[in-house]
Amino acid sequence: MDTTLSSTLTSTSEFKSLRYQEQNSPLTLRQGLAEYYSSNPNLINTDEASTAEIGAYIRNHDVTHVVFGTTTTLADEFLQDMWTFLGVDINKKNYIFDFLPSEESKQLFGSLKLGESIKAIALTIPLLPKLIWRSQKMSKKWSWQNWESYLDIPLGEIRQEFKILVLEK
Repeated sequence: MDTTLSSTLTSTSEFKSLRYQEQNSPLTLRQGLAEYYSSNPNLINTDEASTAEIGAYIRNHDVTHVVFGTTTTLADEFLQDMWTFLGVDINKKNYIFDFLPSEESKQLFGSLKLGESIKAIALTIPLLPKLIWRSQKMSKKWSWQNWESYLDIPLGEIRQEFKILVLEK
């Protein structure tokens, strides 16, 4: 397991815009994931997660980052959780409690600083009404587990099919 997980939660100002974040990105989901992983070298290697189930959970979470166009800044992690609650077909209880008991969760939450968390939440509050509205306008929810058939489809087409509008920050 990667011991530098907390370093992936960078500040918004430190994160550059990536091609997978473009609303009509020509990158396929597979290419977007490759860009996401290459721009976040300290993410947990899902093949080395504490369990196969946690590896799959993290991989599914990473896919949602790419589909909804979010980064790994702490503010975007909060936004991604909201996208997942509202725009993904996972049970909210499972989303929370499948991850909480893991070693990765303990490492992540143990590394968070209260001041940084408060600042990140404050940054997300103005975006929540727009995110809620956009999630309600989606044509269907993104699949938490059955997304492999979309790997070779451009992100712009996926977003058009699901009526996903990437948040501008």
